[in-house]
Amino acid sequence: MKSRQRVYLILSIICIALFFISFLGIILLRFLTHEGELAFLFYICLGVLPASAVCGALFTAKYISVLSSTHSLISENLYSFGEATTFFDLNAFRARVVAIKAFRSKKVKQFIIAFSAANKAVTENVNRDESVNAYNLTIAEFLDKFFDKKKKKNVAYCFTRGIFILYCRDYEERQIRELVDTISTNLLRIAQESQIRIWVQPFFGICEMTSDSRLVEDIENAMVARNVSERNFETMTYYHESFRHHSSRSDVEEITQGLKNNEFVVYYQPKFSLSVRRFVSSEALVRWHSPKNGILTPAKFIPIAEAAGLIHEIDTYVFERVCQDLNEAKRKGRRIIPVSINFSLYEFYSNDFLNSIINILDKYQINPSYIEIEITEATSQANTFISISIIKKLRDRGVRVLMDDFGIGFSNIGNLRKMPFDAVKIDKSYIDDIVTDMKSRDIVKFLIELCKASDLEVIAEGVDNKEQVDILRRFKCDTIQGFYYSEALPVKDYEKFLLSNPFERGEDR
Repeated sequence: MKSRQRVYLILSIICIALFFISFLGIILLRFLTHEGELAFLFYICLGVLPASAVCGALFTAKYISVLSSTHSLISENLYSFGEATTFFDLNAFRARVVAIKAFRSKKVKQFIIAFSAANKAVTENVNRDESVNAYNLTIAEFLDKFFDKKKKKNVAYCFTRGIFILYCRDYEERQIRELVDTISTNLLRIAQESQIRIWVQPFFGICEMTSDSRLVEDIENAMVARNVSERNFETMTYYHESFRHHSSRSDVEEITQGLKNNEFVVYYQPKFSLSVRRFVSSEALVRWHSPKNGILTPAKFIPIAEAAGLIHEIDTYVFERVCQDLNEAKRKGRRIIPVSINFSLYEFYSNDFLNSIINILDKYQINPSYIEIEITEATSQANTFISISIIKKLRDRGVRVLMDDFGIGFSNIGNLRKMPFDAVKIDKSYIDDIVTDMKSRDIVKFLIELCKASDLEVIAEGVDNKEQVDILRRFKCDTIQGFYYSEALPVKDYEKFLLSNPFERGEDR
C-alpha cells in the first residue's frame, strides 16, 4: 500500500513539474516572439497533456528534430489560407507568423505589407458588397497560387477590415518592390477579366519589422503607411514614425470635437469673369477655428482627417454649411452666385455620394445650378469609367463639375477630351511665373487653347497681380480667382463684397 502511495506521489510530483516546465515555456515563448497572447495557442497544441507539455518546453527551446512531425502538422493547417475559414481569421494569421518566426531563427529582414484592391463595384443592379467580396476572394485565390509551397515557408497572409495583410520573411527591399509590382499588376488583370466593373487602384503600405516590435503594432503601422499611399496617390509607401505624429489620437479627438462644436468655418473666394466683368461664382474653402491652435488651413488638418477616416464628415459638413448659407441668402433676398465645393477622392467614389448630394440639396431647397463640384485631376483619373459615370449623373441633375489643379497630376490630353467636365482650373503653380518666365507663359497659353478646343471654361487660380490678369485676358482665359480680386472671406464679409466692390464698378486698384 505504501509503495502504491509512493508511486502516486512521484507521479504527482512529475505532473506538477511538467506543468511548471510548460508554464516556463510559455513565458520563454513570450520573450522570444513578443506575442504572449499566442503562447497559449501552442500550449494547447503541444502541452495539454503532461507528455505534450514536455514537447511544449522542447518547442520553445527550439529542438526542431523532436518536433518535426508536429511542425509539419501545424504548417499544413496554417498554410491553407485560401479557405474562407482561415483567410479571414486574423488570429490564424498571427499564429502562422509566430510559427514561422519560432522555427526559423535566422536573423533576416521581415516585412508586413498592407494593401487594398477593390474599392467599388459599379455595375447597375448588382449587389456592390457581394461584387467586391467576390473580387477579394479571387485575389485570395491568386495569392494562394502565387506563393507555392516553397515560398509559403516564409509567407503568411490574411484579409481583415477591407485590407490584405501579407507577412514576408527573408526578403530584401528590392524583392519587396518586385512583389508589390507583381501583385499590383495581377490585381488590375483580375479586375479587367471580371464581368463586374470594379474600381481598382492598389495602394500598398510597408512596415519593416524589428527584433523588438510587436506584430499587432507592425500591422497597424503598415495600414497607416497604406493610408499615406492613398492620400498621396502613390503605389507604395514605407512606414515612418512621423506618420503617427501626424495622426495622433489627441489630434483626431480634437477634429471630432471641432465638428461637433461647429469650429470649422466656411470661407468664400469669389471668381471674376473677364468677359462680363462680374463675379460669377465662388469657391468654398474651410478653415478650422481651433480654440487651441487658432485658425488652421486645410493643409494642417485634412491629412489627419484622411488618415483617421474623418474626411467624409468634413466633406459633408462643408457641403451642408454651403447649402445652409445659400438658403439663408435666398430667404433674405441677397445676391446669390454659384458656389464650388471640393470633394476628396474617398467621398467622390463612395457608394452614396450622389444620393447624399441630392438629399442635402433637397433638404435646403437649393437649385442644383447654384452648386459646382470640384475634383482633382488625380481623382478623376483614378478610374475614368466610374468618374465619367458619376460626372454625367451630376450634370444630368444640373450640377456643374470642375477639374481642379489641372496640370499637376497626370495631364493626359486624351482623358481630358473624354471627361465630361464643365470647366478646368489651371493650377496656381503655372500662374506664378507667367509675368517673368516665357516658358511658363507658353505653357499656360497652350493649356488655355487646349481647354478651349475641348469646349471647356478655363479658370485660372492663384492670380495675385494685375500683370497676371492682363496676360490671362490676352490669352482669352474666362475666369480669374485669386488675391488680386479677393481673398477667401467669411460669409458675412463675402455677402457685403458681392453687394459692392470696385471691380464690378469698373474701378481699378
